[in-house]
Amino acid sequence: MTQCHDIYETDPLATAHIPLLVKDVMTPQAVTVEPTRTIKEIAQVLLDHDIGAVPVVDTGEVLVGVVSEADVICRKCPSARRHTLGGLVDRLLGHDHDWADKAEGLTAEEIMTKEVISCAPTEPVSVAARRLLSEDVRTIPVLEDRRVVGVLTRHDVLRIFDRPDHEVKASIAKLLASPMWAADGHNVSAEVHDGVVRLSGSVRYPSDREYVDSMVAEVAGVIEVKSDLTAESREPKHSYLENTV
Repeated sequence: MTQCHDIYETDPLATAHIPLLVKDVMTPQAVTVEPTRTIKEIAQVLLDHDIGAVPVVDTGEVLVGVVSEADVICRKCPSARRHTLGGLVDRLLGHDHDWADKAEGLTAEEIMTKEVISCAPTEPVSVAARRLLSEDVRTIPVLEDRRVVGVLTRHDVLRIFDRPDHEVKASIAKLLASPMWAADGHNVSAEVHDGVVRLSGSVRYPSDREYVDSMVAEVAGVIEVKSDLTAESREPKHSYLENTV
């Protein structure tokens, strides 16, 4: 299993809530290691699963740290700083016996990063994505009661923008079909091309038009919203405000 699951394996985005939450796009069943795993074993895990970091978990899948490629290569072995992870594994497998002997005893507990950047499954993806960028990391564990329930990667976030137009259109249609909108007399349709949505039709008030535009913009896969919506009526006057002015 890789840390970035198949793009349309389960299609969680097709029924995603607005705003999109971490649990809708995260990679579940994350690859993890125990604190006692050796640097050699960890390096092999990173290569086998084609990942850049792995959560370190204790009893009950409770997170205690994270080991990244940089931790494996540099933390206790500064002389290996210039080597790739693949080259490091070659050295560990016996091509450099002196260095391998020195590294053999190192464990995840000794080299892991203990102050871990993480997120919760119920956080908006937009918030977690900003954390990925601001902290300059590619993967963060998703925690629920300190337990690892998945990971969120930059690839997971990118897949939001890789939805086919017909799936984006279906999600927008479901959003606009809400009984609340029908009861208010809204008549809105959407066309999608390369993630760009063009809205046409009418809503009751100008404020409704702005609200529809903003809600559609939050649908997973929407790159831009171009709105041709018209308002059937002027904005209603608020007697409370008039009486207090």
